[in-house]
Amino acid sequence: MKKLLFALLTISVILFSGCKDNNGKKTTYLPSVSGAAYEVLLVIDDSLYRTPAGEAMYYVLNAPTPILPQPEPMFKMSKVAPNHFDNLLKATRNIVFVEVNPDKYTQAKINLSRNRWANTQALATVVAPDNESLKNLLETSGSTISDYFIMAERERMVDFYRSNINADALRRVYQQFGCKIAMPTSMNKFEKKENFLWITNGSALIRQDIVIYTTPYKSIDDLTHEAIMARRDSVMKANMPGGVEGSYMGTEYRFLPPVTNFVTHNNAWCAETRGLWKMKEGEHMGGPFVSLTRVDEMNMQIITIEGFVFAPKYDKRNPLRQLEAMIYSLLLPHEVNEVVITAKNTNQ
Repeated sequence: MKKLLFALLTISVILFSGCKDNNGKKTTYLPSVSGAAYEVLLVIDDSLYRTPAGEAMYYVLNAPTPILPQPEPMFKMSKVAPNHFDNLLKATRNIVFVEVNPDKYTQAKINLSRNRWANTQALATVVAPDNESLKNLLETSGSTISDYFIMAERERMVDFYRSNINADALRRVYQQFGCKIAMPTSMNKFEKKENFLWITNGSALIRQDIVIYTTPYKSIDDLTHEAIMARRDSVMKANMPGGVEGSYMGTEYRFLPPVTNFVTHNNAWCAETRGLWKMKEGEHMGGPFVSLTRVDEMNMQIITIEGFVFAPKYDKRNPLRQLEAMIYSLLLPHEVNEVVITAKNTNQ
């Protein structure tokens, strides 16, 4: 028994202390993160949590996810006091540490870090000399934390999709648009039209759909919110008919109007649009969508990739964010060429 215990301890030391790579440098092997996607562990003293500063921290993690038909929080949060944060919790995928200490800190600040106790782990440390400065920081800059965790989750999903590649979808997207995309094998039903491709998992419970379409690029005016929405309505009406004759997919403008934010992705400017879709003229169906609109400079065209969810009895936050990871994985033709050239140079 003692020999077996010694052997197990020896293996554990080897696994977690690491070994040397081909260059003789010591490398550390980290365990995988634990927990489900969009779970966050908040490490905070109970007395601090019950203050307005603690309430501000709670709101950062539990604020409603933008533009969903029913309210859903940004994350699923759990809480633990610092003295109960033990080794079993150290592999949690997303962790926020909050501390107020006038002897240690002179100003309120947020520090972000990765991979401290587990691979792909995301950590946020929020410190302040007093409760008031902590509250002010969270109210003005708390989105830094939520954006950081959302990005970490998106990167995890994209890495997973790329390591479990859907070869059929990859081939079809590349042949039609010269682009590459990462998505799970569950996205296995396709319909191709002129300058338009529809990909879906076809689920009767939580249906996820991706559409990709292109239009000629004429000027920067093609990338305004108004132009993006007019193009969406026209393309969807022509290519996404409903089950009732004369019905088609449109956009909900009254209940929660769509919103476009201009962001930087892959070192390029692009437009991210979120809103609600609905079937018009006879069908009662709808749900959330998110799209990314970019300029394909090689072919002087606008390419839009959109993901939308239909799941009337289920939460929609995570299915939509899975689609969001897929659309952000899309590489335009010039980016595909850059990846190929880089790979060739690496192998030389």
